[in-house]
Amino acid sequence: MNWKQVAAVALASAVLGGVTPAQAADKVKVVALQGTQLFPVRIMQSRGIAAKYGIDMEVLEVAAPQASYTAMQSGEVQVGFTGWIVIASLRDKGFKLTNVYPMISYTNDIMVKTGSPLKSIADLKGKRVGLFGGANSATTWLYRLIVQKFYGFEPMKDSSIHFGAPPLLMGMLDKGELDALLLLDPFITQLQESGQYRSIASVAKIWREKTGQSPMLVAVTVDETWAKANPAVTKRFLAAFRDAMVYLKNTPEAWVELARNMGVKSERGAKIMYDRTVDAFIMNWDKKLVDEQYAYAAELYKVLASRPMFRIRFPTGRSICPMRHSMGGVRGVV
Repeated sequence: MNWKQVAAVALASAVLGGVTPAQAADKVKVVALQGTQLFPVRIMQSRGIAAKYGIDMEVLEVAAPQASYTAMQSGEVQVGFTGWIVIASLRDKGFKLTNVYPMISYTNDIMVKTGSPLKSIADLKGKRVGLFGGANSATTWLYRLIVQKFYGFEPMKDSSIHFGAPPLLMGMLDKGELDALLLLDPFITQLQESGQYRSIASVAKIWREKTGQSPMLVAVTVDETWAKANPAVTKRFLAAFRDAMVYLKNTPEAWVELARNMGVKSERGAKIMYDRTVDAFIMNWDKKLVDEQYAYAAELYKVLASRPMFRIRFPTGRSICPMRHSMGGVRGVV
């Protein structure tokens, strides 16, 4: 068994083994993107799970992924939820950030107005497309990879791309200033609930059907300096997080209140979001998952490394740097 397999298989016991609830609460500052990233955080708070494990969270909500990365780079936030390849690139630049537990695979859809003639990604060539994640976000990279590999055009050159926070882009779509929008929940569900918008593609479904892989979108990321100084707090936070994920997966009725707080108004909308999201939860970090991430990263690099705006550097050879640094390093943290 090589170091990659050891890091992957040992993670669950290394992180969660031997955890017991604490009496005194330790403060942990957490950054989370508005949307489903906040769901386990809210459950940790509202159901007493964080308190059970002696965690007192201060939550910073942000509207765009780049704001999460900026907060993590500042050193003022101990825990965030981020794309593992982005974190790997930040480590390459000297930032001490480490992914320590999986969260969710991609649940992003491309939305259009109900009356739009667009039917698939193939129709987006030459169109105005909104991307909520920014040029160097994990969702943008997957979208670019899918478009180039399976649809034969370069979206950054052959489409008019607009970056922005979801509410801004949704307003542009509504006013006819965009033809399509790559989005995340709860905003996808909000649009579907209105009956005025529809999905023309799920990027995760396309990639999974074409490759058999399920790339991880979001992992739990920690400030490595803080985690090494506070290993017991890190373990307790992760144990509480996992409990919250299990609760969310097994308690669909809990999504009604969560969804309402995210602007999804009906029980039907809450069910839509539950059904869209729960199967994407990643409950185990094992060799299969790690191997799939390596394969995805290799494909990403092969297709996009020479393209403008792809600003992540992989070393050559068998060892792919991001997984080794951002995942393998967990053993020294917890």
